[in-house]
Amino acid sequence: MTISEGNKIDIVAARPDSRVVKLVIADHLPWDDVDTHSRLLQDKINTYLEFVESGQLSRLKEPKIPASPEIRITVAAQHRPTEEARKFLARVEQFLLGVGIGFDVEVRASD
Repeated sequence: MTISEGNKIDIVAARPDSRVVKLVIADHLPWDDVDTHSRLLQDKINTYLEFVESGQLSRLKEPKIPASPEIRITVAAQHRPTEEARKFLARVEQFLLGVGIGFDVEVRASD
């Protein structure tokens, strides 16, 4: 699953010794079309928020989710965001922090 599949959760990662639960978005797209990429990412994040808010996350059997998880949405990106994309991502981070969810972008390849 990837960013292109807006209605699916890509990866849920949790460790038994931590309260942190990472919801990972696999992002293989370049940032040459910032508007389209931003819309896809926004749709995917909305799916993740619904997943958390509806209680689906807490009902997962695997991985085991702690009672009071510290939730982080992580974008695992193959391409470095452009300056315009970084501005969008900063707004996403501020919004998510406002609802108690952490956010980060991890660039997995250099370009």
